[in-house]
Amino acid sequence: MQSRVSPQSNYFYTQENINDLPSALFVTDSEGNILMSNEFTALTIGMTLDEIIKYNVKDLVRLGYYNSSITMEAIKTKQRVCRTINTNKGYSVLSTATPLMYENGEVRLVITTSNDYKEKLPSDKVNAHHHTNDQQIATVDKDVELVAESLAMKNIVSVCNQIATFDSKVFIYGESGTGKEVVAKYIHKKSDKKNGPFISINCAAIAPSLFEHELFGYEKGSFVGATEEKIGMIEAANDGTLFLDEISEIPLDMQAKLLHVMESSQLRRIGGIETVPITCRIISASNRDLWKRVKKGMFREDLFYRINVIPIHIPPLRSRRSDIVGLASTFIEDLNKKYKKNFILSAEDFQQLLWHNWPGNARELKNFIERLVVTGQMGIDEYNEEKGTDWFTLDYFIKQNKDRFTNLKDYTAIVEGRYIQKVLETYNGNATKTANQLGVHRSVIYRKLKRMEEVLDEV
Repeated sequence: MQSRVSPQSNYFYTQENINDLPSALFVTDSEGNILMSNEFTALTIGMTLDEIIKYNVKDLVRLGYYNSSITMEAIKTKQRVCRTINTNKGYSVLSTATPLMYENGEVRLVITTSNDYKEKLPSDKVNAHHHTNDQQIATVDKDVELVAESLAMKNIVSVCNQIATFDSKVFIYGESGTGKEVVAKYIHKKSDKKNGPFISINCAAIAPSLFEHELFGYEKGSFVGATEEKIGMIEAANDGTLFLDEISEIPLDMQAKLLHVMESSQLRRIGGIETVPITCRIISASNRDLWKRVKKGMFREDLFYRINVIPIHIPPLRSRRSDIVGLASTFIEDLNKKYKKNFILSAEDFQQLLWHNWPGNARELKNFIERLVVTGQMGIDEYNEEKGTDWFTLDYFIKQNKDRFTNLKDYTAIVEGRYIQKVLETYNGNATKTANQLGVHRSVIYRKLKRMEEVLDEV
């Protein structure tokens, strides 16, 4: 299968992810009143989702948000209409309006969808084109900022809704910045313990010597300096949810004690005699492959099975690009309110956001959007120049993982993999031409890229 490469990134499209691009969506009644829409549609005309559903599509055309309405045309002709629509913010969206009819032949609803857009085209290049799309409706939970435009995130939301009312332990894994804590909070908000505390612990930020103090607490006088008793974080989470982020970083001796708490549902503070009942739900998370750490003797196998009852994998943002739409819209709306701004994302800026790899995932996207809202400038091209030729350069990677990255073979694997990606980009993803240029067999290209991904997964 031949892949497609964007000239603005080293992200490789295959048939599995080509459909994960943003889609416009309208559902209207027979009068053109908007009953349902999504984040991308709102973004293309500079509105929030809450605002757009208050309108009739005729009003949006009259006020200049759209140059025309295929929705109203579909209502009038009672036929499917396909055409490119231009918006006031410079988007050119190839759309299809499909009327749903009553038995008597009258229009009941009109569904207008699209998953092809580009920067605004001259009017003489706007042509009719047939297109269909199975876009689902986005799920947004403003309380915990959980945005789901992609099929992957919709599936995660569905799983979370199913398991929220049970106390089964959940393990969330994914790269840094993908939103593991956000998903954990979403599960908590949907659970029977939603009125209880949500206690989040970053296990990577606690010194090994302080783990027991922080997690289990201690009694007064149990050691020098213990002038009063202290409740540990596990106990503080009673009747609520305990979120153990980066659980892979817990020392082995503490892993054994944590396992005992999970199995017995009770703990004993340092220096204490009496046991304390534990009634919290435990959700764990990591950006590492825990099973590989189990095999290396760095993580207890019995604890792994205990926390991994319901695994949830959050894919990186680069493989669920339609979520960039909802996330960017949410961040812009929140930051505009925070800083009293009226920033609107242009078509050009959005296209750059969409094609970028976002190595820091949603966290990095939010930081960049904040910079954009505050300064009103600094596009991605300039930002890349400031950080280097590629946001996810080797130097950037090593700096982020300086305490974990010491193996020369791994270093070489990443250097080779990154260079191959650059050459592939030059040849529009053609592996044969890339192999000829590098003087190697095609199989070497795939093997080197696979090795690089293995190294990235390990660190």
